[in-house]
Amino acid sequence: MVQQLNAVVGQRGRLTAYESVLSLPLSGLTLVNDGVVVVRTTDGKSVKAVSAATPTRFGVVVRHGVGKTGKDTAGKEAYKAGDMLPVMFSGAIWVKPTAPVTDITAAVYVKTANGTESAPLGSLSSVATDGTALPGAVWETLTGADGLALINLRGA
Repeated sequence: MVQQLNAVVGQRGRLTAYESVLSLPLSGLTLVNDGVVVVRTTDGKSVKAVSAATPTRFGVVVRHGVGKTGKDTAGKEAYKAGDMLPVMFSGAIWVKPTAPVTDITAAVYVKTANGTESAPLGSLSSVATDGTALPGAVWETLTGADGLALINLRGA
């Protein structure tokens, strides 16, 4: 039996809703992958990886097949400093939360402190542990068998 995938991390959700996706350069030394949360810099001209609890201008990297010039430790293509990456600030996008979403009314949190291998900084969760609420975001689905859930970003 072949398992059919319905979505992949970073894929747009295609809800009938407004979308805001900007192409912005990545700054800093940390590599980022599709479906990861990034922070818009104070000047608004670039994004960087999540590294502290204070930022609130979060966006999610949209899955895109080109433009990645780095490789992570697993050998997977990733964005590195200087790469232009598509970042969604409003709209629906599939993500892989670190804690299963069992209640769509739960808040959406970004891991902003005490990152671990299984829950790195910038990962999304339905629990507040070491997280900052993602302003305007709501869960649209529960976590599926593939570990993915759909969130709707409504802008900060």
